[in-house]
Amino acid sequence: MTWFTTFGCVDTWVSDGGSHFKNEVIEKVRKLVGAHHHITTVYSSWANGTGEVVNRQVLRAVKALLSEMKLNADEWPHVLPLVQGALNHQPADRLGGIAPEVYVADWLGAARQKHVTDLQVALEETHRNMAVQSDKLRQQARGRRDRKTQVKFAGFSVGDFVLVGSVVNRPTKLALHWRGPCQVTRVITDHVMETQQLVPPYEVTVHHACLLKMYHEGGREVTEDLEAQVAFGDGGFHVEHLDEARCVDGQHQVLVKWLGLDDEESSWEHAANLLDDIPVVFRQWAAANKEDSAVAALVKTMDFP
Repeated sequence: MTWFTTFGCVDTWVSDGGSHFKNEVIEKVRKLVGAHHHITTVYSSWANGTGEVVNRQVLRAVKALLSEMKLNADEWPHVLPLVQGALNHQPADRLGGIAPEVYVADWLGAARQKHVTDLQVALEETHRNMAVQSDKLRQQARGRRDRKTQVKFAGFSVGDFVLVGSVVNRPTKLALHWRGPCQVTRVITDHVMETQQLVPPYEVTVHHACLLKMYHEGGREVTEDLEAQVAFGDGGFHVEHLDEARCVDGQHQVLVKWLGLDDEESSWEHAANLLDDIPVVFRQWAAANKEDSAVAALVKTMDFP
């Protein structure tokens, strides 16, 4: 309390849950000042989400390199050293909070030292003015954006190449999985477009502009390299139909009959993955087979209409 009265009260306390932070006296002090006590594992970045944020960047970089090099997902160890090298050698503002000591003799004369000092002052003043101007422009842009009453979506024309986003159906994630590119074949309204795949089966779908991202403007030829990239990014097997459901170790699975393969090559796939990849087909199959006890249990567990 003496420290609080001198320097002010701290609203959030972070500790490893030691006995000196979990006794009754500390708890009474916490309630008295209205603070929040956050307990986290010592030196464990994954306990407070820091490791998850870093791993998200690593995963995004690995996926981008796999797609660019046209490698399979199980070949990620080949590109991981590239990502590690990029992260380990990226510029850093400081190194552990300690100024580096360079043991190099100073060969500059007094005149040159004065010139370098004046140049440093001028550069710092320029950077300071740029920061002020940048902040002013940023505030002006935010003000203009806040005054807008309507959200404006990107406009697309017939022939444009776009990426199509599909919602990731997980309760704890709010993200889109981008596929494509596809080509806009028809503009239904100002914000609704009809797109077509560039590779077989050349499926035609309708999407809102909020689920589309510009890949390239119209006029580009559909080359073999572009088709190969699309086929690699969206490559895989197509579902012919869904047969039956089961539950193994608390995980719901569905027997999938793949298009172009024999019945003996059908496989059991996780229901959550099927709901992400083929949501329309999966929901229609679940609705048509809701009398089945296994399907009913699957629908109840996954909690979708």
